[in-house]
Amino acid sequence: MSKQSQGYSTAQNSAPEKQTVVRIGYIKGSLSAIAKERGTLERELTPKNIKVEWVGTFPSFAPVLETINAKSSDLGAGGDIAGLSALSGGINACIIAYRPANRNSEGIVVHADSPIRKFDDLIGKKVIVNRGGISEHLLLKLLEKENISKEKVSRVYMKPDEALPAWASHHVDAWAVWDPWVASAEIKYNARQIPLPAQVPHYSLYMVDRDALKEKSEAIREVIAILAQEAEWLNKHPQENQKVYQKVSGLPPEVVKRTFERRPVDGVLPLEPKVIADLQSAADWIYKQGIVQKRVEVRDALCPSS
Repeated sequence: MSKQSQGYSTAQNSAPEKQTVVRIGYIKGSLSAIAKERGTLERELTPKNIKVEWVGTFPSFAPVLETINAKSSDLGAGGDIAGLSALSGGINACIIAYRPANRNSEGIVVHADSPIRKFDDLIGKKVIVNRGGISEHLLLKLLEKENISKEKVSRVYMKPDEALPAWASHHVDAWAVWDPWVASAEIKYNARQIPLPAQVPHYSLYMVDRDALKEKSEAIREVIAILAQEAEWLNKHPQENQKVYQKVSGLPPEVVKRTFERRPVDGVLPLEPKVIADLQSAADWIYKQGIVQKRVEVRDALCPSS
């Protein structure tokens, strides 16, 4: 063999491995958005020949799920009801992890001068909710608990970023939503929350395109593991967390402060039996209510462990 051909052979053998690209759809102000701002994933994954591409930013989980369904992102995180609704609709995705329930960061807000003082005052009124998402689930679950027909309260479907100006203009009576939107309405428009007859906890779900998981399982699981570490770090450094959150959200400091007073502990955790049971209960309920057309079997929607 000639020296030239020997050199060519060596060059071929030492060719760098093809870089793995993981595309993450993300919501404004989310853990992923904070990790993006801090460069955490890039810092950890670049030495492993994994590149992160960011798809977003989005105001809620539904449009993130649309990008997963369209194969333009590989994974994303957001509210459980939107995730279950997407699974019912046939999205080829699975649940790989979850975030603890946000028990104090959801509510129903009204104007300061509104005659609505308690939950059943919503009868005959218009309430903004996100279609097939956690705020519609919140409203309908509470109506059921209070034995109020869902037809007695008009649901107005809007995404959160569209809903704030509509609510502020008094075009609707109330708005079921979550922080930081609750805090924004309270701080900017002197809104008040009405007392709710019960809590309706919601998890956040981390969902992955199944084809992407088959193709680049190791890289995607690395992303999830690093996000879990990022959540732990942010929980231990609340001031830095709040500072970066304010930067990525673009919200006023007082809105951020109010949001963090109610913000749940961050976490990216493996699915456990209690969470699976809660998700199945929610999936069955939205199916029985006609919010979705097909029942979801949550265990079948979990990502394989390896």
